[in-house]
Amino acid sequence: MFCSRVSILAIAMITVSSTIALAKPTLLSRQVIAQTPTSVPQTNGAKSGGWLKDLNLTSQQLQQIKQIHNQSKQQIAEKSQVIRQEQQELHDLIAGTATKGQVLSKYNQIKLVKQQLADVQFENTLAIREILNPEQRLKFADRMYKKNHPH
Repeated sequence: MFCSRVSILAIAMITVSSTIALAKPTLLSRQVIAQTPTSVPQTNGAKSGGWLKDLNLTSQQLQQIKQIHNQSKQQIAEKSQVIRQEQQELHDLIAGTATKGQVLSKYNQIKLVKQQLADVQFENTLAIREILNPEQRLKFADRMYKKNHPH
């Protein structure tokens, strides 16, 4: 039971913490052209489990976080799939004979979907924040900041 709670939290936190990375697209960067992985490796969840435990969440908080994750899971999966498909199309356009306008149009489509995905993930962050007490919020924010700004 404890492992399933940690797993659920790890998935939720990974989903939430990737918002900043997706919100900063750069023109035709490797990140835009590269394929987005279909799932998060288990090692990331395992690393996250330790600090999630440090939040000392109640069973009610765990249930609420699970609910937040479940409410957006489908939407996140759909947008991620669209991004992967459009990134492949962008790759093909760049490699082919498409015009500059066609390539830019595809890039802008990808940017839009990435922003929509980032918005959903940030809404999850805000929803999770609302169920945490001040001490938990501080730990949550510190961990998110350290993960997204390692230096």
